[in-house]
Amino acid sequence: MKLRLLFITLLAISLFMHMTEEWIIQFCETTSVYWYFANERTIRTKAKVLVLGDSQIVSGISPETIAEIEGLSKEEILYLPKPSQQPEGILSDSLDVVYKLPKLKKVYVNLSPLNTSKNSVTDANRQLFYSFGNLSKYTITHPLLRKAYFSNLTDLSWKLIVKIFPYFGLSSNINRLVYDPAAQNDISRRKQEYLYIQDSIKNKQGAWVWKSIGEDPTLLESEVFPNLNTQILAGKRDLSIQLWFECVRLWEKQNLEIVFLRIPFSPKMEKDILKTDANLVADGFFKTISADPNRKNIKVLDFKSVFLDEYQYFADLTHLNQKGRDAFSVILKRVLFDHAHSSTEGM
Repeated sequence: MKLRLLFITLLAISLFMHMTEEWIIQFCETTSVYWYFANERTIRTKAKVLVLGDSQIVSGISPETIAEIEGLSKEEILYLPKPSQQPEGILSDSLDVVYKLPKLKKVYVNLSPLNTSKNSVTDANRQLFYSFGNLSKYTITHPLLRKAYFSNLTDLSWKLIVKIFPYFGLSSNINRLVYDPAAQNDISRRKQEYLYIQDSIKNKQGAWVWKSIGEDPTLLESEVFPNLNTQILAGKRDLSIQLWFECVRLWEKQNLEIVFLRIPFSPKMEKDILKTDANLVADGFFKTISADPNRKNIKVLDFKSVFLDEYQYFADLTHLNQKGRDAFSVILKRVLFDHAHSSTEGM
């Protein structure tokens, strides 16, 4: 009798949490809101081009731009980037969808020092996965994904607990609202971002100028970032590189063309990256896959130097704003148009 009462109580708590989770999401920070709504994306089974990556893609490249470059309709573009995404998430998303897309011909993805090194974004991605990520069979059965997400039984147990009781996945957000005055003062903006992100997922496949709630956020050259230090990005995370090669192997196995993009960061960040040699790991990966004569379907486009003096094109240190997106789309079209159309004839 006591066990039955306990089960009914836990079931009721779980149902309550699932029914009220979205109401709490509006008070969460930007990345959590985006990941929550990203689960509502529709998998377009007629897609011919798959777009993956992190918030640099979200903010910098729209599905419409890719569709125009490829000469396809928007419905033929499957746009799945997520902020703070790492190669484990890109591999997991790829495994979840590529076998469901019989017409798929090409993958666009961005790679940078943020997803080749061990840094705060790596840790954030792990927590976002536990809170909102898809627990697919591949995250458990694939050895590299299992190593990234479930290195021990405790990690898997925590993910299962969060699936049943989703408030646990929101605990860090909720706690900050209690003790952090900055988070408390940011509630109004968070509610607005919640609406903009919800709309972008529903109507634009998730393309959204980062932190924009109607205005076009613009970085000023005079802005000072005292904590800017890209030294940590210079290190190599061996698991990230293994995961990137596994992504390439999967895409090649499916006979897909692969377009790797190095989307520019803001001038201040790019210049600091040059000082710390933080590009070396990503550049080394690009060189390896480009130099392999057996990999003829891989194209690497490095744009890290295109906006080294254009502060007005950035919303912050790492994301293009609307002006930057428009300027970058012109460059992408100029560089990719002929290549895309020569390779997608007969798609």
